[in-house]
Amino acid sequence: MENQGTGATIEGVGRRKIKGTWGGWRPGAGRPPTLKDPVSFTGDLERADVDFLEAIARKRNVSVASLVRNAVAAYVQRQKRR
Repeated sequence: MENQGTGATIEGVGRRKIKGTWGGWRPGAGRPPTLKDPVSFTGDLERADVDFLEAIARKRNVSVASLVRNAVAAYVQRQKRR
């Protein structure tokens, strides 16, 4: 195909991508789940607290969600001991 304005040729235009044989769903494929029975919820935090959590997460090279999960798990364990 030739571009009418410049006369340049555009290769591969109009060609369909050939489906490969790799990929797709396979038993045991993919990243293993991090949680056994996950539940999503939304909560509000103060901006200063979120900024602090983000700084800690960057320093530890983990996600903020991971920090929050660990903090909640530690709190639950402390409460169970009472």
